[in-house]
Amino acid sequence: MATEKMKITLNILNKPYTLTIDSAKEELYRKAGKFIQHKVDRYSSQFRIEDKRDCYAMVMLDLALTLVTEEDIDARLEQMVSKLDETLAIEH
Repeated sequence: MATEKMKITLNILNKPYTLTIDSAKEELYRKAGKFIQHKVDRYSSQFRIEDKRDCYAMVMLDLALTLVTEEDIDARLEQMVSKLDETLAIEH
């Protein structure tokens, strides 16, 4: 079954970005756009960063660290599930 496509415009950092996306993912894209803007606003005010590029770099670093951490957690969970499967196989 083909996914319906739609165009949306996200306003990120005071610039409109028009994207063609799967309609089922519209809410995710809108949340992501708001999330980015929230992070930029927080870094700008909390750390009083003058140069916007520095602020954007800090937001990217923050998001990358979150992604890497989640990937590490996923890998550990996969190892735990594998060990649990092995243990259950031995007991039966």
